[in-house]
Amino acid sequence: MDVISSSKNDVIIENEYSYLLDDVRKYRQDLHRIPELGFLVYKTGAYVKDILSKLDCEINPLVNTGFSVFFDFGCEESLCFRCDMDGLPIEEQTVAFYASEHEGCMHACGHDGHMSNMLGFAHVLDKYKKEKRELPYNALLIFQPAEETIDGAEAIVKTTIFEDYNVKAIYGLHLWPMIEKGEIASKPGPMMARSTNVKVIFEGKSAHAGEPEKGRDALLAACEFVTKIYDYKDNFIRERSILQFGKMESGNVRNAISPYTSLDGTMRTFNDLTWAKIVNAMRNIADDIEQNIGVRVYVDVSQWHPAVVNDENLYAKIKYALKNLDYVELRRPVMIAEDFSCFEQVLPGVFFFLGTGTGIPLHNDHFDFEEDVLLNGIKLFDTLLKTKLTTCTVDIGS
Repeated sequence: MDVISSSKNDVIIENEYSYLLDDVRKYRQDLHRIPELGFLVYKTGAYVKDILSKLDCEINPLVNTGFSVFFDFGCEESLCFRCDMDGLPIEEQTVAFYASEHEGCMHACGHDGHMSNMLGFAHVLDKYKKEKRELPYNALLIFQPAEETIDGAEAIVKTTIFEDYNVKAIYGLHLWPMIEKGEIASKPGPMMARSTNVKVIFEGKSAHAGEPEKGRDALLAACEFVTKIYDYKDNFIRERSILQFGKMESGNVRNAISPYTSLDGTMRTFNDLTWAKIVNAMRNIADDIEQNIGVRVYVDVSQWHPAVVNDENLYAKIKYALKNLDYVELRRPVMIAEDFSCFEQVLPGVFFFLGTGTGIPLHNDHFDFEEDVLLNGIKLFDTLLKTKLTTCTVDIGS
């Protein structure tokens, strides 16, 4: 990476894609102003498609408000590059002049940067088309809605898009505040956790607080459930994992036994055995509480997506090309989840982090970054498209 540096936190990235910086910065700041949730990315999609419509590419709708963008270089096979489009239900607290104009909604996870990175890459591809450049693969770009709600990738995988374009592999990236600005990081194998939404419902019976024996306390049952499952995990789960409840709703008034309580939480794991141990423990604890307190308990772990597990063979094929980037290999996977994992269930894939160097966590109401880091994201995607994935074969005879 070529840089002009005045201090660690004030690095201006310069590389062969610097001519795109003004455009990419504008795209990011425009998109940051109009965050939208889930599949409801209408303004976002219209903005992006307006820019792409001026380029030599084919744009097609995909799973409601998503779309694909195809740059045909006359090859038999294609590589796919994915970015996400949706924001978060967070009230922005930055003082940026490009702050969100949509109340209660913010791009607090960098998806505005991911889209802008992809738009910059699209301009590079358009330039190659004009130059009649020969490349080893066609490029299929996916603009995906509903990453935060874990529905978008799942819906795309159910289509035939990867067969239609003969996709050989898929790549994606995520802005990452905890590594140096402009640094690119990844690893073979498990990289990000399997994410499971956990909802536990407790149905009891209301009674006046002065006559508690006539009721069945759903709030008490929920508190006992949380205490017991946390204790179980601390003492019996050795593998790296997370189970955390962040939301509880219970009761109607202060002086009555609560007839209903709900818990909402998240579980992060890296392998199926750990997942099964924790789920089975939750269900066993629920059964005990039903018998001892008389409250009905329902444990729902039906909404989940798999861990991001980078294809080790694909990683080995591209690793040499990464030496031309400001690249580091991660030492261990992270507990954050990403529905890019759904694509890796059907295609060889590698996911990357692109450092912002800010230290501001994802999903934070002050999340922000400097757009010049995206130049390294564009360079990454361009490098990957030019990297042939052919394997060496040896004829051992008959």
